[in-house]
Amino acid sequence: MNESSLLPPEELEALHRDVRSFQSRYGNRLAYHDFGDPHGEPILFFHGAGTHVHALQLHRPAVHYGLRIIVADRPGVAQSEFRRGWTLPEFAQDMADLLDHLGIAVTGAVGVSGGGPSLLATAYRFPERLRYVVSLACVMPVPPEPRYHQDIGITVRILGRLGRHLPLELFRLPYSLLGFLQTRLKSPEAFARLFASSLSEADQALFREPDFQYQFMRDFQELFRNGSRGPAYDVQNFHKPWGFDLADITLPIDAVHGDEDRIVPPVFSEYLEEHARQVRLEILPGEGHLCHTGKGFETLRRIVAWHHPDKVKPEDSGPSS
Repeated sequence: MNESSLLPPEELEALHRDVRSFQSRYGNRLAYHDFGDPHGEPILFFHGAGTHVHALQLHRPAVHYGLRIIVADRPGVAQSEFRRGWTLPEFAQDMADLLDHLGIAVTGAVGVSGGGPSLLATAYRFPERLRYVVSLACVMPVPPEPRYHQDIGITVRILGRLGRHLPLELFRLPYSLLGFLQTRLKSPEAFARLFASSLSEADQALFREPDFQYQFMRDFQELFRNGSRGPAYDVQNFHKPWGFDLADITLPIDAVHGDEDRIVPPVFSEYLEEHARQVRLEILPGEGHLCHTGKGFETLRRIVAWHHPDKVKPEDSGPSS
């Protein structure tokens, strides 16, 4: 099946406006989106270092495969209220409470990029609530050796280095530059050029799609809706102690990574394979970082073939396995 999962702006905005919220046990309000097939098998989705907006590209394939996607914005991101000092195990508790709020006993769990820390924290704390765990080009608690960072584009590399070493109130200053630029660059094409150094050829091909450019711009606009503190803290949580070891996760993990990824290089998933108990790693030839949501049908087709084989349809071409 070759249908594009990219949504035109009007469909993206309609899904984006359907925001819901619940009150966490820690006192802050967390916003979430619930889309795809409302009666389908649930998947708890952990978005990257942006917001729910890029996850919305999974809407059409989720409807196609009978899957319900639930994605919450982390504290201080988009319409979720900031909670000072929140930790990854705390956010895992938030996600268990969200499942209770929705009346869902067990769910699949999928994370992309910067969603990896909270995905794996949830797998560590609540394995009984998860049917499976899928890591899509996720960041890991890796040491600072050059081999983990040498293939990263310069914009992402600089932000990562600052995030590791600066306190929040200082780090949020350079990080907030992205927020300032998104208020000035109203053209999706101009905004896309900011990240050119971090894009592989495959990612650049996606960026040539106007609908993808619009989604990427809107993701950052929502990210900084309430300032830079929440987004900056979210990124810094990647570099702090996670509160658990990867080896303590008892569930098997499926990991998928493009071999041309320059934002989170595939060595990060190799690190996961080396340190977690049971990891099935699939490397996608010729793919970059953005394929996991930008090519939503391929992403969900792969997950369905692994974990919902009854939902594979005759018209679907087979995924890698």
